[in-house]
Amino acid sequence: MKHKLWTSLTAFLIFSTVGIASCYAQALNEGESYQKKQSIDIGSEETDNLQQPDVTKRAEVLKVGEYQLDEQLGENTVTEIMAHELVGRQAATLYVRNIPVLTFLDSENTDKSANNSSAPNSDSPVKVGTIQSVEADPEKDPVWRASAVASQLNQLIEQNTEMNITAKWDTEKQRYMILLNDQKLVEINEQTILPDTTNDKATDTLQATNRLRRQVNNAPPLKEIAGKPKPKPKSEPQQIAVGPVTLQFQGGASWYGPGFHGNLSASGERFNQYAMTAAHKTLPFGTKVRVTNLNNGRSAIVRINDRGPFIRGRVIDVSAAAARVLGMINSGVAPVKVEVIDSRGAN
Repeated sequence: MKHKLWTSLTAFLIFSTVGIASCYAQALNEGESYQKKQSIDIGSEETDNLQQPDVTKRAEVLKVGEYQLDEQLGENTVTEIMAHELVGRQAATLYVRNIPVLTFLDSENTDKSANNSSAPNSDSPVKVGTIQSVEADPEKDPVWRASAVASQLNQLIEQNTEMNITAKWDTEKQRYMILLNDQKLVEINEQTILPDTTNDKATDTLQATNRLRRQVNNAPPLKEIAGKPKPKPKSEPQQIAVGPVTLQFQGGASWYGPGFHGNLSASGERFNQYAMTAAHKTLPFGTKVRVTNLNNGRSAIVRINDRGPFIRGRVIDVSAAAARVLGMINSGVAPVKVEVIDSRGAN
C-alpha cells in the first residue's frame, strides 16, 4: 500500500516538473521571439534614419512638379532645381540628368534688407510657399524662372517631341539666346549664367547650349553661335614719334612694382609703380628711352631713375605701368629693343 502511494506521488511530481519546464521554455521562446522582433523593428527604424538625407546641410533640391506650374509632369522628368545663394544673391540652378546647366539669379537691385526675414536660408529646406516674390512678380524669382525652363523641357520630353536646341545672337536686341525648336528658351544675361560661368556671355551661351543638347537628346555640340558678332580687329601697335636715336641695344626686360612701391630709388626719387620709369645699370638718371617688346611690337617711353637689373641677360627693368603698356605683365620678362631718344634731362 505504501509502495503504491509513493509510486503515484513520484509520478505526479515528475509530470508536474515536466509541465512547468515546458511552460517555462515556451515563455522563454516567446520572450526571445519578442526581443528579436523588437530588435528587427528598431534596426529597421535606425536603417531608415540613416538613409534619410540631412536637409540642414544643403539646400533642398526641388522637383519641378513641386513648384506650382500649369504643366502636369510625368515619370520622364529629367530636371531638378537647386535653390541656393551665390555671392549674397538668391539663386536657383537647373540640373538636367544631374548635370548643372543654367543658374538663375535674382535682381541685383532687389532690396534684400526688406525681404531678409522671408528669404530662403541655404541651411534649411526651401519650401515653395515661403518664396513670397512669386506672388509679387514671379519672373524676378530665380526658382520660378528655372522651373519655367524645366517645365518646357520636361513637357516636350514627355510627349517625345523632336527637340532642336540651338544658340543665337539677337542683333536687334543685342542679346545671346538659347533656342528650343527656333523659339526662345532662355536669354543669357546678368541674371542667367552658366553655373561655372566664364564671365563671357558668348562662351556661357555656347557651353550651356551644348550641355542641354547632350543631356536632353545626346545631340552633337555646336561649334559656334549663329549670328555671333565678329570681334573687332586689333589695332596695330601705335608708333611713337620721337627724336633721333643716339644709342640702341637689345636684351631681356623685366618689371618691378608692388613690393618696391614707395621705396627710395637709386636716384633719390620715391619709386612709383604707376609712373613710366625704368632702371638701367649705367644710363644717366633722367635719360628717356623707348622700349619695344619684340614679341608683340608694343612700345613705351620710360625715364631712367633707378639702377638695375643685376641679372645676366637683362638690360632694363621697367615699372609696372610700363610693363602693362608693353604687354609683359603676365610673362614677367620679354625680349626688348632699347633706344636712347633723349639724354638732355640726364644728370
